[in-house]
Amino acid sequence: MEEYRQHGGCVQPGICTDMKNRALQHQDQLIPYEIQHKAAVTRRIHLRAAQDGTLLVIVPRRMSKRAIHKTLQERVHKVAQFLVGALDRMQETPCYEYINGEEHLYLGQSYPLQVLISADRRSRVRISDQKIQICTADDSLHMIKNKLIAWYRKQAALHFGDRIESIAKSAAWTGGMAPCIRLRKMKRTWGSCSANGTITLNPRLIKAPEVCIDYVIAHELCHLKQMNHSKAFYALQEELYPAWRAAREHLHTRAHIYLHE
Repeated sequence: MEEYRQHGGCVQPGICTDMKNRALQHQDQLIPYEIQHKAAVTRRIHLRAAQDGTLLVIVPRRMSKRAIHKTLQERVHKVAQFLVGALDRMQETPCYEYINGEEHLYLGQSYPLQVLISADRRSRVRISDQKIQICTADDSLHMIKNKLIAWYRKQAALHFGDRIESIAKSAAWTGGMAPCIRLRKMKRTWGSCSANGTITLNPRLIKAPEVCIDYVIAHELCHLKQMNHSKAFYALQEELYPAWRAAREHLHTRAHIYLHE
């Protein structure tokens, strides 16, 4: 599974939040934080940044406030680094309005959106004149957004299908045959491979450069032979797609942009 763990978001239902003022001392500043006890968290502390910039600390239900504070304060430098990075990612994440001139990504390139009103009830989306053109009789935000997302999914099905056929030819263990693929929108995962050999890919990956798409596909193809992340798996991935490290790093640093709608 190729996954991106995105930091940030809002308080989720079913989480008990401690709203009392708490803060860590870091150099000459205080870092306020809120504690959220979550049943699904059994051992480790997880950090998130809320939309308002608040540091959220997700912890097991039985972990005491004193133990939480002690653990965070001992690692306060890393906590501060995390918060700065999370806030930077929030600022970089676009807030789409789906209007003319707004920039949208496709295969790693940015294209301005052009909405054309048409009397024809059959809408269409295409790239023309270095723009993503949407011809539609309904130019409401909801409709434009849905049309663009549907177009991304269609392009992903076509492009991913072509790439997996091409890359599978270099993977001897596939016998030159491309496995079945399906598309599924996922919050933090780029792709996965099931025990029956079906590869699932995130359609939002179509926004990323082709080298990143090829990396994710190669990664999942390697799972057809090695259903793990062992040394043998990475040796196989190195053989099939030597440029995987740079592609993985790019996806890690830009995922919050590619995954956003």
